[in-house]
Amino acid sequence: MAIVDIILKVDHELRLKEIIYMGESKKWFSDKTLYRAIGEKLDYIIGTSITSDGGIIEIENKFFKYQWIEEKNGGTLYLSRDGVLLDLYEQTIKQVAEGIQIFDKNGYFIYGNPASEKLEQYKNEDFKGKHVLELYDLREEYSTILTVLRTQNPVASRCDRFKVKNGKTLTTINSGYPLKIKDRIYGAVVFESDLSVLKQIKKRTFNLENYVESNQSPSDDSLYTFDDIVHTSKGMKDIIYFGKKVSLTDSSVLVVGATGTGKELIAQSIHSFSPRRHKPFIDVNCGAVPYNLFESMFFGTEKGAFTGSVTKKGFFEMADGGTIFLDEINSISMEMQAKLLRVLQEKRFQRIGGTKYIQCDVRIIAASNEDFFQLMEEQKVRQDFYYRISTIKINIPPLQERREDIPILAEYFLKNLCNQYNRREIIIAPQALTALLEYSWPGNVRELQHVIEYGFNRASEETEILEFQHLPDYIQSSKSYTHKTAQLPKEFVSEVTDTNPKNFQEQMELYERRIIIDSLILYKGNITQSAKTLGMSRQSLQYRMKKLGISNM
Repeated sequence: MAIVDIILKVDHELRLKEIIYMGESKKWFSDKTLYRAIGEKLDYIIGTSITSDGGIIEIENKFFKYQWIEEKNGGTLYLSRDGVLLDLYEQTIKQVAEGIQIFDKNGYFIYGNPASEKLEQYKNEDFKGKHVLELYDLREEYSTILTVLRTQNPVASRCDRFKVKNGKTLTTINSGYPLKIKDRIYGAVVFESDLSVLKQIKKRTFNLENYVESNQSPSDDSLYTFDDIVHTSKGMKDIIYFGKKVSLTDSSVLVVGATGTGKELIAQSIHSFSPRRHKPFIDVNCGAVPYNLFESMFFGTEKGAFTGSVTKKGFFEMADGGTIFLDEINSISMEMQAKLLRVLQEKRFQRIGGTKYIQCDVRIIAASNEDFFQLMEEQKVRQDFYYRISTIKINIPPLQERREDIPILAEYFLKNLCNQYNRREIIIAPQALTALLEYSWPGNVRELQHVIEYGFNRASEETEILEFQHLPDYIQSSKSYTHKTAQLPKEFVSEVTDTNPKNFQEQMELYERRIIIDSLILYKGNITQSAKTLGMSRQSLQYRMKKLGISNM
């Protein structure tokens, strides 16, 4: 066991009663992360059951190797990050195509990776503790390992010819390096390759070059990815950054947001970015699952369980190795929450009418458009169920809180419609864009998409500009927009509504003036915010204002 970082003491009911931090381990966690868990069951805190032979657990995205010591009045859990690192290092070495051998400073064998075992046809347990001269029939001056240990200097790409234990002669290309800690040598490592290994490395390189040169996507899944999220706001950038970090874990995720904010888009993106991306993604609208069919749909059925039943997989079995997305999870009854909770805790279930347990490896992503704390107060959601599904919580802000995303989203939806129906490119008029920016968007991104689709269908096929009059009536009559327009100075209203330019250049300048003036009006003369919305620097906007004769309001 490596050095202990954290000690968790539990009582006879396996409830956490004391935490002891060693060294600087307390700095690894946010304030009170573990202290909030005092009094909680140990298996709930670490998300798994403890076994006497040890294992690996995760706390706040940090992995620890543990050792369990049972005591008279409870027990103690010793956690070590170094133990996990050693396991990870060993797993890494096992994936290397070249043979790797490690010897101590006296030339005795310590470890060989699978590639070395295959190359020289030996087993680690047969070599361990034996000297290099016992293992190979070679002259001392031609041994890479002995040369490195004797000189304490690296040896690069040297050709060695020697006999292995079974009498076979091998010719290898070796590179050896001394293993030093604080300038003191503790051993040496040698990397060995023969012709077959070199061919294997060459093949990998060739395949990599083909992949890099290919324009084809490595995955043809139809699920959304983080690259599909159209945005420019900092809020969405932060969510995507956090979502990518979360994707690499198996922690349960709860996505919370109002209707139409894109909860399923985030859920699919997390799955698509995760190591489970090549496994199933099963999305379930919990609000549409009938109460009397809930268990059979989630857990499956065995033939004969009830009249007309057949052997059929449920959602958990279908999603094994992948992800289940539980949309509208707040609509699940308390009774069904208890049954789901048991599966999430034990990671196994029985089909309806079945007698054997089926193990499941499933990552849960849930979504809700309601406040869970209020639902818990109203006793519509179990506390233990909420804490199990919300290990990580992602809040998606409504569209009205990220208005800078409105122009880019509107343009994206309009461009897609033009491509879908083979129409010429259409741009959005400044007055229409101002109306979109001023509207409150209770239906969020989904409502914006429908509004753009309405305007697209209302405009004629020859239309090149989506105008204010093409928008739905309720957008045109929006109190916030009409009130805002009523307060504009006359000179700005005339600039916005003038539609009689004399030639192309004047038309382009007028159009540019209208966009800039609308943005300045919207942000009350704030040049920095206007430039950000228009996608340009503050200096570029000031230059264009001066060129077009627009004074700062």
